[in-house]
Formats: sequence, C-alpha cells, structure tokens
Amino acid sequence: MLNYEKLSRSTRTRTAMLLLLLFMVLAVADLFISFFGGVVLGLLLVQFEMEVQRFFRHSAGRSPSVARLLKAYADLGLERKLQLKAGLQVLVFILILADVLDSFWGGMISGVLLALLADDLIRYQRRKRKITIKKN
Repeated sequence: MLNYEKLSRSTRTRTAMLLLLLFMVLAVADLFISFFGGVVLGLLLVQFEMEVQRFFRHSAGRSPSVARLLKAYADLGLERKLQLKAGLQVLVFILILADVLDSFWGGMISGVLLALLADDLIRYQRRKRKITIKKN
C-alpha cells in the first residue's frame, strides 16, 4: 500500500481528483456499454422473432383486447406506423436521459424499435420504387 503521508498536499489532491475522474469515466463507459449491449440484444431478439415467424405461420391464441390492439395497428398506414415507432424511440431516449429507464432495458427497447423502423423504411422504399417503375 502506498504511504500517502509522504506525498505533498497538492499531490494528494491531484491524485484524488484523477481517481475521481477515472471513476466517472468508467461509470459513463459502463452506461454506454450497457446501452449498446441492450441495443444489440434487442436487434437479435427481433431477428429471432422474424426467423420464428418463417416456421410458425399461425400465432397462438391471444386475448381479445390484444387482438383488437394488433388489428388496429395493422390497419394503420405505413407512414403512421413509422411515425408511431419513431415517437416511441424518442420517448425511450427521453426516459433514459431523465434516468427513469435503465440504460440496458432502454437500449433493448431501442434495439427492437430500431430494427422494426429499419424494416419499415426498407419496405417503404421498395414500395415507392415499385410505384415509380409502374409509372414509367
């Protein structure tokens, strides 16, 4: 163990400040690692769910309220779905910044939403491309 009594007061102060800064950097790095780990896990969960849907076309029985909610969502236009998912993404970021939502779980929700947003954007671009090809 170091003998701090031999160090001058200013050197001890600098050492304590450097250790405090190191702790702060490690804490922030942990938040980023936790957030991006959650994003990756969310993306993988969406990919897994899409792969499962390829094999199982019929979904299990759902409660009537969930079925109504899913039908209402399915009836929305593609632009409204994009707006809804983007709004949820913004809400998740606000909750993370307000420290209401843990960074890992917020990252996982963000990963799911980002994957779904990317999928919808790709479908939207393909649809627009098909429309322009049909017009020409």
